[in-house]
Amino acid sequence: MRSIRLRGCTVATCAWLALAGFSPLWAQKKFLEDLKLDPAATAGADEEAVTVSASFTVDPDDRTGKLSITAEMGPGYHIYSITQADGGPIRTKIKLAANNGFELTGDFMPTEPPAMHLDTIAFPGVNLEEHEGTVIWTAPIHLAEGVDPAKLAIAGKVYAQACNAQHCNPPMDFPFKATLATVTPSARKANSLASGGNQRSGERAVAAPSARRVNATKGLMAEDAADIGEYTKDKQVTFRAYLEPKVVEPGGKLRLVVTAEPNQEGFWHIYAAGDDVRANGNKPTLIVVSKESGLVATTPKADLAPIDDEDGTLAYYDEPVTWTTELTVPKDAKLGKFDLIGIIGYQTCNKTADGRPGSCLQPTAVGFEATVTVGREVVEGRLPVTFTGKRSYDDATTALGGDEVSPKSPAPARDGARSAPVAVAEGHASLWATLAAALAGGLILNLMPCVLPVIGLKVMSFVEQGGQDRRRVLLLNVWYSLGILAVFMALATLPVLFRLFWNTQFKWGQHFTSLEFNVAITSLIFVMALSFLGVWEIPIPGFVGSGKANDLAAQEGFAGAFLKGMLTTVLATPCSGPFLGAVFAFAVAQPPAITYLTFGCIGLGMASPYLLLGVFPGWIRFLPKPGAWMDTFKQMMGFVLLGTVVWLFRNIDRDYFIPSLAFLFGLWFAFWWIGRTPLYADLRLRVRAWIVGAGVSALAGLISFVLIAPKPELIDWKPFSIAALKDSTSAGKTVLVDFTAVWCATCQVNEAFVLNTHDVHDLIEKYEVVPLRADWSKPSPEIEKMLEALKRASIPLCVIFPAGRPKEPIVLPDLITKKQVIDALRQAGPSMDAPAGATAMKTAP
Repeated sequence: MRSIRLRGCTVATCAWLALAGFSPLWAQKKFLEDLKLDPAATAGADEEAVTVSASFTVDPDDRTGKLSITAEMGPGYHIYSITQADGGPIRTKIKLAANNGFELTGDFMPTEPPAMHLDTIAFPGVNLEEHEGTVIWTAPIHLAEGVDPAKLAIAGKVYAQACNAQHCNPPMDFPFKATLATVTPSARKANSLASGGNQRSGERAVAAPSARRVNATKGLMAEDAADIGEYTKDKQVTFRAYLEPKVVEPGGKLRLVVTAEPNQEGFWHIYAAGDDVRANGNKPTLIVVSKESGLVATTPKADLAPIDDEDGTLAYYDEPVTWTTELTVPKDAKLGKFDLIGIIGYQTCNKTADGRPGSCLQPTAVGFEATVTVGREVVEGRLPVTFTGKRSYDDATTALGGDEVSPKSPAPARDGARSAPVAVAEGHASLWATLAAALAGGLILNLMPCVLPVIGLKVMSFVEQGGQDRRRVLLLNVWYSLGILAVFMALATLPVLFRLFWNTQFKWGQHFTSLEFNVAITSLIFVMALSFLGVWEIPIPGFVGSGKANDLAAQEGFAGAFLKGMLTTVLATPCSGPFLGAVFAFAVAQPPAITYLTFGCIGLGMASPYLLLGVFPGWIRFLPKPGAWMDTFKQMMGFVLLGTVVWLFRNIDRDYFIPSLAFLFGLWFAFWWIGRTPLYADLRLRVRAWIVGAGVSALAGLISFVLIAPKPELIDWKPFSIAALKDSTSAGKTVLVDFTAVWCATCQVNEAFVLNTHDVHDLIEKYEVVPLRADWSKPSPEIEKMLEALKRASIPLCVIFPAGRPKEPIVLPDLITKKQVIDALRQAGPSMDAPAGATAMKTAP
């Protein structure tokens, strides 16, 4: 039977190439499934799965308040927390629109912590943090001077992915608009009222603990309780703590309960728990359990809301408060007794007898330890926590950043407890198992969609190396491997620097939360794909050329091999294969030596195939023979890279889809221009081509991310309807209606350069004009009816209905200027209930 060939490629050879070229596409299976979603079938599914609402409260005396955002999930649905760890499912994000009427003075926190569990198949080594039913996030706010809370509207959106047991909906934005709920007295006033009303001069009213608080702390107030550890050496505050249950099973949960009782006779207080450890200012309470224990800890949850400090620093407690931290025991924990080590960092301050600010002591800390018993069955009861004495607050912040908490002085294990951990962090049995996983993960990286095209070109160079000197083949592959290792050593330096200079833990994958990084890596892979498709040539000897592919290896030098190894690794950063999620999480929390060793093993695993082929060049004979198929293979890999670009667009904020796409088109033109000058041309011509290409790229970036990119909405537009227009004009309001659509280019110019400007916004606010946006992006019978009434058949259209004279609308031309809008607003005049100072300044009869 005659062998079938495709440009010099036998059926067997082509099958091998297809397997090598498209095996990474299994990693894009979920993405391809998402592309097949039926819009009609999924329309409204997200709306039913998640409903978002919001409101805020405010204290009129100090203009402080609280913004509350509520998400209600449909039956069976859940979303992920705003603190979901990197390497796991899509983290929920809360985004607020720009608004000069208020300032966010703290982070959003859920009123109830998320449920946590592990999925070792989908996200090995990552805790999944899920909210079901209803979750409320709150954050402190401060209103600007002169802002009427009743007229303030805080707009924003919750970006979340709703999932149930069968599937996950595509992530989407759920918009909300918060309005004033209630005007409430400050927490300080509430405490004063609860203590019995007015204070006499020289006295300080102390609120009696509520029944809820007494019940919550009942077990911790008994001084002679044998199962509660106590620390009383600090005269400003007393700590008590215990663990429960007495025996926990593998995969079970422990609860660390810590109560702080400030000395009320000295009017002392302690600050709320958190991780906002600023360089200056008062310090939050830190309750940290050593990662060496292998226990995964949740954020400490207090049993009482703190008092908001008047000067806007940190909230505090001046009466007993109990924090509960949930600790998850690894499922593979061995049975027996193990040491748990932790530290509590805190700062105490007091007030004078008449309630004025007093003094603050230096931040400090106290260590603690306990013996955890892991058994086959749970045994209820308490385990006392032993306090080990004073520590420095820096020890607590270091522990918060991920470094191990060590005892103040070495001591033998208590009651037969072992000093060895229950299990190495993130579920690894030992350091050796972690390093083995790192090697395997690095090896598998070679099959990832981002990497394989470059690997394919390296394989092509192997084909050409088959007839070369064995020593040269080995050196080329060693230099290629050194390029891989160089990038991994640079990556290992990141977590080390974060701990050294910023005293915090670098979270692997957090760079993908940066719009700049996502656009940069997507652009890099896109221009690489253009090179593979022959649009331009990368000026690295032996990399990608538009000439014959069988000349590649002959051009490759040691510098080219090193740079090729580096670029291969850079392209691997968007991909994380099996094993690597848990390995990265482990590595970034370790001492520098272990961090470098782990990252080095990942690099060695990725480089191992090339080192083996360098040592045993005879294996190259099993690869296909050189031929014209190599050009076809290179171009096929270009399309694989383009698929990776589509995949990476998932990481780019939806508001920046169009600007990013426009930037890629600009790069396409720039590198097409560079590719018009071949590498063998005169140096002067090549430099000129690169200068023009760089200028075009810069211009594309300016147009895409300055002109096209969305800008914060200054005007609080209300959706248009004929009913809304009638209600506003009937109430004596001046109304501005902007007829627009996303497909209308002139509309976008009007909005960007005229309507969405501070001058127009300030006049609308001053005149109390009602802004209505008639968005004709989709069919709307009401908008069409209104256009007919105005005798207009096209947009853009900007119409102003004067207060008291709605039948005398002021119709502006298609392309408007800022002066035209301002003059028209002044001609229309303010709303009838606008402040007296908002007087109309008519410029036309």
